Amino acid sequence: MTHRFAPTAALLVLAAFSTSVPAQTVLQTDALEQGQMQAQFQDETQLAEAPGRVGRISLVQGKVDIGGDVGAESSPAQLNWPITSRNLISTARGARTELRIGSTAIRLDGDSSLEVTELDDDSLRLRLHYGSVSVRVMNVDVVPEFELRTAQATVRLTQPGRLRVDAERERDTSLVSVLDGQAQVDGAGASLTVRSGRAAQVRIEDVRTLQAQRDNFDDWSLTRDQALVAAQSSRHIGTEMTGYEELDRYGSWSTSSDYGSLWTPQVAADWTPYRDGSWTFIAPWGWTWVDNAPWGYAPFHYGRWVQVRDRWAWAPGRLERRPVWSPALVGWVGGSNWNVGFQSRNLAAHGWYPLSPYDRYEPGYRLSGERLRRLNDWRHATRREQQQPGRHNGLTVVPRDQFGGRGPVIVPRAPRPNRPEQLAPGTPGSAPPPPLVARAGWNRDRRDLLERANVERNGVERNGVERPGLERMQFEQQARERGEQERLTRERNNGERLARERMDGQERALREQGERERMGREFENRNQMDRMRFQVERNDRERIGRERMREQAERSQRQPVMSTDAPVFARPESRPESRQESRPQQRPEPGPMLNAPQRPATPPQMVAPPAPRPQPSAPAFTPAQRNNDQRANTDARGVSRDER
Repeated sequence: MTHRFAPTAALLVLAAFSTSVPAQTVLQTDALEQGQMQAQFQDETQLAEAPGRVGRISLVQGKVDIGGDVGAESSPAQLNWPITSRNLISTARGARTELRIGSTAIRLDGDSSLEVTELDDDSLRLRLHYGSVSVRVMNVDVVPEFELRTAQATVRLTQPGRLRVDAERERDTSLVSVLDGQAQVDGAGASLTVRSGRAAQVRIEDVRTLQAQRDNFDDWSLTRDQALVAAQSSRHIGTEMTGYEELDRYGSWSTSSDYGSLWTPQVAADWTPYRDGSWTFIAPWGWTWVDNAPWGYAPFHYGRWVQVRDRWAWAPGRLERRPVWSPALVGWVGGSNWNVGFQSRNLAAHGWYPLSPYDRYEPGYRLSGERLRRLNDWRHATRREQQQPGRHNGLTVVPRDQFGGRGPVIVPRAPRPNRPEQLAPGTPGSAPPPPLVARAGWNRDRRDLLERANVERNGVERNGVERPGLERMQFEQQARERGEQERLTRERNNGERLARERMDGQERALREQGERERMGREFENRNQMDRMRFQVERNDRERIGRERMREQAERSQRQPVMSTDAPVFARPESRPESRQESRPQQRPEPGPMLNAPQRPATPPQMVAPPAPRPQPSAPAFTPAQRNNDQRANTDARGVSRDER
């Protein structure tokens, strides 16, 4: 019996071993991919220094999407989301959004698409694919850095001001309107200067100037500029710190001998920085903090947080012409070997705390020594706070697995430790690694770029073997050709996508035109029917009026008319006869009747009315036409005695 089942048991063991090997291979592959991804991100951050100027989304109205690049997957825009190079912002019909880059305001109308092609310390370049954009530049230092392109024109400012650009609202046409200041417009082989109050309409083959027109989008932009006035904040931190315009409305300024200028937000007494928002992985900086408060941009990307009289206050530091931006000025603790109790379970955790002016900021991306010195050099902070070893004020802790997914880490929804007051982390740790599935094709998109960058920097392959002269030159030439081919492919794909969008826009415009024409025809038909009905009613009213006038004339003609020489008697139509009238009357004497009413004589100029129609019931008679015998035999009504 035992020998019979021995082969079966051996097969089951082999099957179990064969199924465990792929699972172990998958785990090893995931760990290897995680290590390679982190190493590649570290290599990428060393290629170039991260820019020190970053914008933000300061307003979202309606459906607004933001993507990392043209053709890349987009996501709904969020307030205080960082704006940098190669961001594409699109608005749906009826939606609007606002971007702020220091003192520069960029507003996008509905059904528009704007690409931030380049944003760093020395340039601000935009491209409007379609729609309408309003730009206001206040700082004279930003004027030479600004450029906006459309399919037909290139716009540059020559002095601070406000301009409006419309692209593809009319087919193959761009309209540049200068509402304030002065701009230079290049397009269709011409270059012209457009002053305040004028506009330039640029097509593929011609350019013409006209008077600038304003609409409700321009009025809305002007209202936003008038509402966002921050006089106190501009004195303490200047106007080139992105997000400065929101501070006056949500807090108060004061001055401290230890920290310099301090801003205290209007929040609850137990409020803590970096606790109401989310962590999002944005290259090349890494994990970036996005706060939920409308004022939550400048205090979380510049300066430091301090506790004054048991309340948190923000110390921006020294006043600079253009401060250096940071993803989050926090210190990290924990990691894989630091466990914290979460709901009766001990889990590996990560924590962070706001840096004080006495803490040194260590970025995980490349930063020059001069910028790092500006981030950590404080003119104030003359005394060091007394703090217990191993404890950090404002520490927030979440499980480590929260940083491993694709999406952002929403801190208010993350599990909290059971006893946060007993947390005592040891030495500070580094920031969490990049998420395992940060974006589809993350490794594939960057592998060739990193390889070419390494070769171009030091002529060394990934395996560390240096290439000889000719072979190295050939490899570099091939790398350049591959890069050029990829660039052409990307431009072709972008061109095809823009062509499809243009065709869709044209079809949409044709549908809208057809709908407008249909509505116009229906409106005209309704108006015509209303006019016809009004004409019929007027004709009916006129006909009824004529009939009434004719009836009144007939009634007036039916009245008896007495002659001047002999009165005419008529029998009443509807007057009932009295008993006295049935009695025989005395025969009247010849001549005019004594009891007949005396009527005035008809004036000579009046024409006598026509004779009344004979009444069958009581015909009129004239006493002069009958003899005296006939008058004697008849009564006043003309009835003979024989008939009675």
